[in-house]
Amino acid sequence: MHKNRLIAIFVAIFVVIAVPIAGLLYDSYLHMQDDTKAEWAMHANQVLKMANNRIKDDLSIENKRSFMEYRFIKVAKTISAGEQPTYSDLALNYPVVSCDNDSTKNDYCSQYTGLIGHFQIDPDGVFSTPYLPAGVLGQVQLENREVRESLQNKLKFIVRDMGIKNKKATAQDSLKNSSALDQLANEVDLSKRKKGRKTRVERTSEQEQFAFNVESAKRDTSGLYRIFPYVGTMDISIESFQVELDNRHIVFYRNVLRGEENFVQGFVVDIREYLKSIVSLEISEYENSDNHLSLRFFKKGEQVISFGDRNNKTLKVFEEPLAEPLDGITLAMYIDQDAEKSSDHGQVISNGNLLILIGGIMFLLLGGGLVSIYRLTQSQLNLAQKRQDFISAVSHELKTPLTSIKMYAELLQNSWVANEEKRHKYYNLIASEAERLTRLIQNVLNLSKLDGNRWTVQLRQDRPKAVLDDFVATYTRNVEKNGFSLTVTCDTSASEVSLMMDRDAVMQILMNLVDNSLKFSKNADYKMIVIELKKEGNHVYLAVRDYGPGIPPSEMKKVFQEFYRVENEMTRETKGTGIGLSMVKKLCALSGMTIELENAGPGLRTKIHFPPASV
Repeated sequence: MHKNRLIAIFVAIFVVIAVPIAGLLYDSYLHMQDDTKAEWAMHANQVLKMANNRIKDDLSIENKRSFMEYRFIKVAKTISAGEQPTYSDLALNYPVVSCDNDSTKNDYCSQYTGLIGHFQIDPDGVFSTPYLPAGVLGQVQLENREVRESLQNKLKFIVRDMGIKNKKATAQDSLKNSSALDQLANEVDLSKRKKGRKTRVERTSEQEQFAFNVESAKRDTSGLYRIFPYVGTMDISIESFQVELDNRHIVFYRNVLRGEENFVQGFVVDIREYLKSIVSLEISEYENSDNHLSLRFFKKGEQVISFGDRNNKTLKVFEEPLAEPLDGITLAMYIDQDAEKSSDHGQVISNGNLLILIGGIMFLLLGGGLVSIYRLTQSQLNLAQKRQDFISAVSHELKTPLTSIKMYAELLQNSWVANEEKRHKYYNLIASEAERLTRLIQNVLNLSKLDGNRWTVQLRQDRPKAVLDDFVATYTRNVEKNGFSLTVTCDTSASEVSLMMDRDAVMQILMNLVDNSLKFSKNADYKMIVIELKKEGNHVYLAVRDYGPGIPPSEMKKVFQEFYRVENEMTRETKGTGIGLSMVKKLCALSGMTIELENAGPGLRTKIHFPPASV
């Protein structure tokens, strides 16, 4: 019961200490996780800024592209001849290339990686590209015309699937057919739409107007092209770009107002190639196999493309939309939760691995310390209990002979014993009990000397056989008085062996071993104590054997502890204080000898081995 209560106390102490520590570690883990996310969020924000700057730079070049560049011909100024018609840059530089791949890098080349091509939708809904001439110029002979037509058809299908139409032209047609009030309301609506998007004004020359009219000429009813006369210079209002996108393409387009006519101009890029280009400086780092970062682009929650670690066990640290007009695309950064990662910001340990290590060490130290304290406390309690048992045993052992001595002395003192034979018997009993009392006190004194390191080892050259003979002569009477016979056997080779030994220690050892055998074998079938002196090679040992119950194997090591007894102190049937074998163990250690216990079946054999080097 005391042991269970002690365990419960230490478990409670562990819980009381461990719970706050676990709480602190978890709180630190949350702070570390927040710091990790914040640090990488700052890095991701820088990536987003660089991507947005790339988008802005790209659009600034396309926004500068002239209205006439989206047609097959334009008018270029020359020093010698003034303004002369020529191919537009987009028509001249076919096949389509981006500035990243164009070695010429002219002022109007597209910066867009993954560029597919440019297009225009006229006010009447006709789809065209700068790669093929229209109107009167439609019959111009071109190289790779079929390829150009294929590209134009591809662009037409992409734009049509995106649902991009010349909606303002439709609105203007409705204005012509509406009432005055409706017309006013529609004009207000159009003005609001214009205010919502930045515009710039581009002035065209008379020659540019003429070139535009030639390419825009339509066939009349007779099948001839009717070319409109030029109308002088004209201001053209050009809005900034907006986008439509799907999982494969991004369509950038703008509205261009030429007089009362609205044109839609734009270009198409591959969405994956372009998104890759705006974070190209980061991709090599994220695709490194030793790195655990990933960048991902999403459109309406659906992933478009990703770079870096594909591990599903990731933590999102950043998510923000790109700048207009690509604000429909979201950039997100993820970091592996279990891996250590490094960057220019320094090394970050994700998921609190360091805290887990520190916490594990703390709990191990706490648990180990409490277990050590528990064992120390338990051993002290056990020792205290054994000392209490020892005091009780010594009191009992002292009281018994003293009572006998007092009783026989009173009988003799009062002359109550008339028979001389009985008086002689009582004298012998008093002497025997006095000897027993002396041995008990001597054992306690010897144990005190051994514990206090006051036992003086006196090693002298002597024969074990001589010591054994002296012991037998001294102790045979006590053995026989307890109803046992003492048998001694000795090898011939061992009888003359002489070695260094402490005679008193050997005598004390033999006395305690024989006393133990007498006490624990009193109910044995064979009341015999056997002492053997053996020599095997240069090895000499003494063995004391009885025919009692022996010692359970689980108790073999415990019997050498001070005050330990196999039987319970409250129910024991044998006399003793529990210090005999403990004292034998200590005497052997001091004298350079070793002790060995073995069950002989029946009985117990105790061997005392002399040091081989001394033989």
